[in-house]
Amino acid sequence: MKAKELLKKAREKGVAIGAFNVGNLETFKAITQAAENLKSPVLIEASPGEAGFIGLKQLVYLARAYEDQIQLPVILNLDHGENVETILEAIKTGFDYVHYDGSKFSYEENLENASIVVEEAHKKEVMVEGEIDHIEGSSADHSRENTKMYSKPELFTDPREAKEFVEKTGIDVFASFIGNLHGIYADIIHLNLDKLKEISTALPHTYLSLHGGSGVYDDDVRNAIKMGIVKVNVNSELRVAFKMTLQEEIGKTTEIAPYKYMKRPIEEVQKVVETKMKLFGSPELLK
Repeated sequence: MKAKELLKKAREKGVAIGAFNVGNLETFKAITQAAENLKSPVLIEASPGEAGFIGLKQLVYLARAYEDQIQLPVILNLDHGENVETILEAIKTGFDYVHYDGSKFSYEENLENASIVVEEAHKKEVMVEGEIDHIEGSSADHSRENTKMYSKPELFTDPREAKEFVEKTGIDVFASFIGNLHGIYADIIHLNLDKLKEISTALPHTYLSLHGGSGVYDDDVRNAIKMGIVKVNVNSELRVAFKMTLQEEIGKTTEIAPYKYMKRPIEEVQKVVETKMKLFGSPELLK
């Protein structure tokens, strides 16, 4: 089942597919085990840093191997790609979905590059996601920061600009900034759902993606999905679960064989993924 078909079904059913980042084999195992356990399709993604660490070809081979093993759709995405050449290589290598993030560039350069990516991706029936506003935050520890500085209305995505960007580039999925942040913060992240409603109204035929799914108030996520979000990205919560549990396991063992102390970190990441899948309603996609 291709990405476009899954997103179409998500919209029809009022649910969203979870998009989870992989940084190593262990997180690949955890995410696909969660998908298998809940009988849910899954979107697995890698940032340029993660893709550089694992390898584009290796990511494709792993995704196809796990898809064959669990007999469920596994969609592979290059997340927040900024380099056009790397994105085109990912398309050539076999990725199902690519995200061009030109939000750090000028609007004109973003338009031009996104259009190039769309033209090449659509030749291979690969979906393209784009954005115009930089989604703040990072994978670093933000537990001592609050989100107040990012909740100013003037920072949020302008629905008119979003409409123009989609029309000029032909992207399939649009990622907006409505208070969502990358990372986990001291306070719970709240979304500006009124702004999301405006964006959804402006883009009735475009799929909508929510980045920064870690640490967002659950009811905001549920309401965002009701308002048109069909894909929710989660990364930081997986990384925290993996690192914290791994530190605990290493700290209490003299074992030197990695596979012997990786069991619990994998289990803890799997628990996070399953919780998110249930929140998003993705197991409903194959019913």
